[in-house]
Order: sequence, then C-alpha cells, then structure tokens
Amino acid sequence: MVDTIKCDHCGAEARFVYTKEFDGKMMNFCCKGCLGVYEMMREETLQNQPQDKKPGEKRVFKKPETPA
Repeated sequence: MVDTIKCDHCGAEARFVYTKEFDGKMMNFCCKGCLGVYEMMREETLQNQPQDKKPGEKRVFKKPETPA
C-alpha cells in the first residue's frame, strides 16, 4: 500500500506533495494551486497586520470603506 500525505491547506490526501517551509515548519500541499493560494493568503494576512503593534496588544482590523 502506498502512503499518502495530507495537504496542510485543503486536507486532501496525496501520494506526491509539494513541500515548503514557512516560519521554520515544513508544510505539505497536494498541488501547486493549494501552495499558491496558501502563499497568497499568508501574504495578504501579513500585509494587513498593523506594523506598530506592541506585544500583548489585540489586533484590530477595519473593514475597507465603500464609496457612497
């Protein structure tokens, strides 16, 4: 029987995976699509975090204002 590995993004089981390290942790992805989406979501999350946050402070995210 062939071992499968679970995709860290979508949860699908795959025999061959794409592996990439994020913050010192190796992560497995079933396809380039899951890897790309994970990278995009991670980048977007990092870009939206306040840069002047002090340790212990809560992060506050505001909805973008829509034009009237």
